[in-house]
Amino acid sequence: MLPLQLLRQQMDVVLSQVETGTLKIDSILSLSDLDEASSVLYACKLIEVVPGIGKVKARHLLAKMNVSETEQTGNLTLDQRNKLVQLIATEVIAS
Repeated sequence: MLPLQLLRQQMDVVLSQVETGTLKIDSILSLSDLDEASSVLYACKLIEVVPGIGKVKARHLLAKMNVSETEQTGNLTLDQRNKLVQLIATEVIAS
C-alpha cells in the first residue's frame, strides 16, 4: 500500500494524462486491477477529465449505467468497464 501523499500524486498524474490525451480511458480501466493509483480513482472524476465529456456528461453516463459517482474504478465489473468505454466513445464522437 502506497503512502497517501504518493498515491494522490500518482492519481493526479493519471488524471492529467487522461486530460491531455496521453493516456486513454480504456487503458486506465484495464490497469485498475494492477495499479493502485488507477484503482482508487472515482469513476466520475476519471470520466469528467476526458476531453469532450465534463462534469455533467460524466454524471449522466454513470446514471445511465446505474453506477454511483463515488464508485472507484477498481470496483467496476468488466462489463461495466466495457460499457463505460463504449458510452464515452459515443459521447466524444457526438460532441
